[in-house]
Amino acid sequence: TMAAALGMRAAALGRRVLVLTVDPAKRLATALGLDLSGIEERQVQLKAAGQLSAAVIDSKSIFDHFVESNSKDPELYKKLSKNRLYQQLSTTLSGSQEFTSLERLLQAVESEKYDLVILDTPPTQHAIDFLSAPDRIRSLFQDSVTRWFMVPDASGGLLGSIIGRGTRAALKSLEVLTGARFIDELVDFFASIRSIQKTLRDRSDRVHQLLTSSDASFVLVTSFDVAKLQEARHLAQHLEQFGYDLGGCILNRSFPESLPDWGEGGGDRQLAPELAAKLLKLRSLHALVKADHQKRFESLRNFRKEMPSRVAVLQVPEYRQDIFGLQDLESLSTFLGESAQ
Repeated sequence: TMAAALGMRAAALGRRVLVLTVDPAKRLATALGLDLSGIEERQVQLKAAGQLSAAVIDSKSIFDHFVESNSKDPELYKKLSKNRLYQQLSTTLSGSQEFTSLERLLQAVESEKYDLVILDTPPTQHAIDFLSAPDRIRSLFQDSVTRWFMVPDASGGLLGSIIGRGTRAALKSLEVLTGARFIDELVDFFASIRSIQKTLRDRSDRVHQLLTSSDASFVLVTSFDVAKLQEARHLAQHLEQFGYDLGGCILNRSFPESLPDWGEGGGDRQLAPELAAKLLKLRSLHALVKADHQKRFESLRNFRKEMPSRVAVLQVPEYRQDIFGLQDLESLSTFLGESAQ
């Protein structure tokens, strides 16, 4: 929702904007009222100086396109696409979906069709893994890894034959555990993937360069909760540690700055005992709520102090209803714009 609102605000300021989401819950599509079932970018109909488009990232389609477009041999890709290990890699292997999401971001930036590309990432507990995933994929396809599964040719020399014997012995042991077909597919997979491994590593490096450049900035969305603010601190420290720029922090569903006092209870003695007892319970509840409220704001004040002065910290109030549709998003985007000034 915040990604959509930020995109709408940028479009109102005259920018060409694309919002990408990896959210399987499809909240972006719901918020914008769009059918984002395909991989195509859909333009949102707005009365704005700029343009707003949106798309949901289909990890398998992007990974397939990446491999096919960078494979030098079309027949090799056809063979690879039928490999069961490749099918796992393109769908469920840890890091593959994150890699394709960042590859999709890079493609959108390189197209130069947009002034601003917003990528909506997973929640805090997954965001750190999300950012480190391309490096894990990159490490998987290092020459030192893929070469291990290659059968050396006749010109490999003594070292090549030694490596070959060691590899074959290890694979023979694996074959006992997994079966010959799995080993055949494993060797075939790494033999086929070697043709694109340099491109894959280069694209991973390019993504890292983009995310750590002055062209990229992160907006951290958290909520008015002590535990969530602690998570946000942890992620902010991680971003700084790895060279990412944190440009803003949005505190969603914030409460008013203070709760009113209940007042003196002298008039309670004039009430019926039953009603006076109920009021006493309400006073106790009010005191607990106010104490919790003050604890939250103490945590919020500490959070603000810990944020660098260059980071814009915005508070979005708790709305009476869910944000849904373009009219609600426009109201939220206007609020964000006015709060940031």
